[in-house]
Amino acid sequence: ELSVPIVPLSEGIAVMPIVGQIDTHRSQLIMETALEKSAQLQLSYLIFDISGVLIVDTMVADNIFQIVKALQLIGTKTMITGIRPEIAQTVVDLGVDFGTIKTRATLEKGLEEIGFSKLSENPQRKKDKWRY
Repeated sequence: ELSVPIVPLSEGIAVMPIVGQIDTHRSQLIMETALEKSAQLQLSYLIFDISGVLIVDTMVADNIFQIVKALQLIGTKTMITGIRPEIAQTVVDLGVDFGTIKTRATLEKGLEEIGFSKLSENPQRKKDKWRY
């Protein structure tokens, strides 16, 4: 639950799936990992998929902003995907403005946004292939 993996998808593009609770220690780990791996892998895009995060409070939202700002400084564009309806409502109720951060409802929509598309959309296939 505390791991923060970065999953490379293609040259310059990776996803960081975040699952579970985010506290101060974990947000620091996310920041360090995101910066280190983004520089090491020379990422143009890093997608944070938070579909596995159950609670977003003001601290978590602020930490997300700090991570995005730091990544911008090293030239990595970011996107947040997987914001569930209850998280969206909480963020709005808290008055947090995500207007400067690109968001998409699902990881699939986020990938489409940066140019990934399915090679096959045949529902009979168990595993669709993606291309970039």
